[in-house]
Amino acid sequence: MRISVNGSDTSLLEPDVFTAFDVLAPSLSTDQVLAVLGGHGSPSAEPDHVFVAIAAVRSMAGDAADRDWEEQFQAMIAYAASKGWLNDAGDKIMGHLAPN
Repeated sequence: MRISVNGSDTSLLEPDVFTAFDVLAPSLSTDQVLAVLGGHGSPSAEPDHVFVAIAAVRSMAGDAADRDWEEQFQAMIAYAASKGWLNDAGDKIMGHLAPN
């Protein structure tokens, strides 16, 4: 699963890939990515990572978010929680900032 951040727009790519979570921002700094994500993003103490609201990911999935998708997404979130990849509130998941 990948979130593409371009200028002031975000979109979810590969919504059916539940084994990775990246934020693609080819020419943006972490601060610029967070500005585009607005309240749906927050900084991470890990270099080259940001937190993204789980609700925003679900919303970006659109029609792909059927019952099967939701079950797999919940399993992905549970796995992320077991690895410490959620924020303290448990409502955002850590994504790796990938150049492309």
